This record gives sequence, structure tokens and C-alpha cells, in this order.
Amino acid sequence: MASCAYCKKTILMGGVHQEGFRFCNKDCLAQGQVVMLAASMPEADRVRAAQTLFRGPCPQCDKRGGIDLYKSHYVMSFVLFTRHGSHTLLCCRTCALKKQGSDFALSLLAGWWGIPFGLIFTPLALLRNGYAMLFPPNRVEPSAAFQQEVVLRLAASEAERRLTAQDNPIAKA
Repeated sequence: MASCAYCKKTILMGGVHQEGFRFCNKDCLAQGQVVMLAASMPEADRVRAAQTLFRGPCPQCDKRGGIDLYKSHYVMSFVLFTRHGSHTLLCCRTCALKKQGSDFALSLLAGWWGIPFGLIFTPLALLRNGYAMLFPPNRVEPSAAFQQEVVLRLAASEAERRLTAQDNPIAKA
């Protein structure tokens, strides 16, 4: 099955094609310009940018080195209402452990109280957080997910710079 290059949702039929990419609709295509720009970036620039950020200061605590992309999962329930989700964290291992631990505790204490979904989602969130806390990404080099995030952020800033240059007649001169 095909998936949208921007939002990653599965496309059953149709979609919009451009430059070898497939998008759900025209809105995703418009947002996906960043994805296409990221794909055109030279590999050396991608690796260099990811390595620089990986060894740089943590955005949350300013500790240097070991920055990566981490996931944290939570569940909160109250009788017939259950809320569950994930946080994507761009930070050092210490900050990720704090968030994963707090979401683990939140799910452990507040996740079970919804019927039936609290009883289903809570063990999953606990297992996912436990696994993420015990088996972190490689600390020697950036993960593939981190590299992709860095490339997308670089492409987004480049797209913003180009848009600003187009709108600003002084910048053109």
C-alpha cells in the first residue's frame, strides 16, 4: 500500500503525484514541498547536519552530546473517557528518560480507569515506555529517525528562507 510522503497515512486509491512522491490530497502536496526539498539535499549535507546536532547541546537542558529522537507514550482514563498518545522528543538521553518515566507513572496511575480502552491501551503504553527506557537508540551515532527529522527541519527553514526572499523585494535586489 502506498503512503503519503507528508502525513504518512495510507492511500487506498488516487492521491496526488509529483516528482516521484505520492500525497493524500492537494493540502498534503502543499505541505509536502518540504519533503521534496529534503529529498533533493546532498547526502553529505544531511550527514553533516545530523552529526552537528547530535553532538550539540540538548534543547531542554543544554547538556552536550547524545541528542536524538525519542518517543514517550501516555494513557489517561476516567470511566468512559480514555486519552492516549505519544510525544516525540528531540533531546538528550537524560531528558528523554525523565519524560518517559513521568509518562510511565502517569499511565500506571491514571491509565487503567477507563472501560474498555484504558485496560487495553495502558499495558501497551507501559510496555512501549519500558522498552524505550531500557533499549535507547545508539549513543555513538544518530538514529535514522533523527537524521530524517534534522533533514526535514533544514528543508523547512530553507523553504521559509526562499518564501521570505520571494516576498521581500529588497532581498531580491
